[in-house]
Amino acid sequence: MRAPVRTVLYGLAEPSQAVEAAQLGIDAVVVAVGEGPPPAVPPAAARRIAAALPPLVGRFAWMAEKGRRLPGGFAAAVVPVGGDRPPGAAVALARVPHEAARAERIPDWADGLWIEPAPRGSATATRFDFHRIERLARLRPVMLEIPDGAAGVEVAIRLGRPHGVVFGPAVWFRPGIVDLEKLERAVEVVTRLNRRLAEERPPGF
Repeated sequence: MRAPVRTVLYGLAEPSQAVEAAQLGIDAVVVAVGEGPPPAVPPAAARRIAAALPPLVGRFAWMAEKGRRLPGGFAAAVVPVGGDRPPGAAVALARVPHEAARAERIPDWADGLWIEPAPRGSATATRFDFHRIERLARLRPVMLEIPDGAAGVEVAIRLGRPHGVVFGPAVWFRPGIVDLEKLERAVEVVTRLNRRLAEERPPGF
């Protein structure tokens, strides 16, 4: 039986939406921490989002600034592939542009890989290089950012067999505000596929 594919939401900026996203069944949330435009939020706002989430929902801070410590409430981080593991991060993912997703570029500190769509801004998950992703998945758990929400989930899971899928701009109403209906549809597809994949056993099992 295969392990279930995890669902990750990137781009939350409102504690109230954190609660609603958790109710839809999201496994983890990535909050962009910084002083830039939305969906980035300052550390104090990130702490409020973390506090609003139920205990079993994972909390990742997207950290673009080197050497910066994680905000309170976060034990995991997402960092650009050329960055460093933040101090205090129990888990750290390297966020990798699809065109740069090669084994030799995986930093030693990365516990897993978040692979952006291909090419950057592509409107469909069919554009992933699934052969390359398969090779990378032998080295680290792979998370695929789905560029077309519910429409692209099945092909990404069937062909990429990722550890998890990331929903970002494809389910945003605007940066920092999630379209909860789009998110719900995407999560429902993952739930259905997980149920189906769990039932697909080799003959004799």
